[in-house]
Amino acid sequence: MRYIKANKGFTLIEIIVVIVISGIISALVVTIIGRTTSSYHALDRRDKLQSSARYAVERISREIRHALPNSLCTFDGTNCNSNSNRLYFIKAYDAGRYQDQTGFYPSGIARQPLAILPNTTSQFDAPSGIGLNLPANNPAVVVYNINNNAIYNLAANHIYPITSIDETVDTGGGNLISVLQFTNPIGFPTHSPNRRFIIIEDRGTLFYLQGTDLFRSTTNRTTPNVPITPRLLLENVQALTFSYNPGQHHRAGLLQIDLTVAKDGESVHIVHEAHVYNVP
Repeated sequence: MRYIKANKGFTLIEIIVVIVISGIISALVVTIIGRTTSSYHALDRRDKLQSSARYAVERISREIRHALPNSLCTFDGTNCNSNSNRLYFIKAYDAGRYQDQTGFYPSGIARQPLAILPNTTSQFDAPSGIGLNLPANNPAVVVYNINNNAIYNLAANHIYPITSIDETVDTGGGNLISVLQFTNPIGFPTHSPNRRFIIIEDRGTLFYLQGTDLFRSTTNRTTPNVPITPRLLLENVQALTFSYNPGQHHRAGLLQIDLTVAKDGESVHIVHEAHVYNVP
């Protein structure tokens, strides 16, 4: 008699156990991968938010380094130096030191000192050495502006439009002399302690929050809170506050930028302080 050898296989219970174990392992793998991917995307979003916020803050800090002393203003609609989401200032284009002496240079060229009221004149000179530059848009000269009113309200005669700069060489001393020319007679209220003048463009720079977007724009000096050519600087801004302490004439002011950006559940909060050169 012959015996037929039975073919052995998996029982139904064994198959079910394998399927259950495989399902558990697959679920664990998917969960781990999903959490890893989610963490990566969250980190990527947070990094992009932080990078864009840092760029905006550094851009503002870099620009105010060139601000005309005492022109920085954080405007809340009433007061200039208050907590606000608007910041504007005038850019200093060039600067030099004038002389206040009468008489002649070594080569015989007559000195032309800066006029202080009640005296007036239509020009003054500066031994610049390397020459001076004029901006293209309505240049003006500022001397010893000690507050915002001297720039924006035009109340104290600290600023005058300039027409041209003529340069000549003092052959006796070898120095370049820059003669600043004005259409109308000028007379400043007082001397700058450092005998310093600053050349500006008749335009300002404005940073302002509109909705959740931070814009940078040029402005007119007489209407500095009105944007002319706005450009988007930063999106997804949830909160922005500019706080400004103007300091005093012999020390720098301090601008604090408190910024929060958020997107897709991620949020970044930055508090940045920047010194503002305010010695006129």
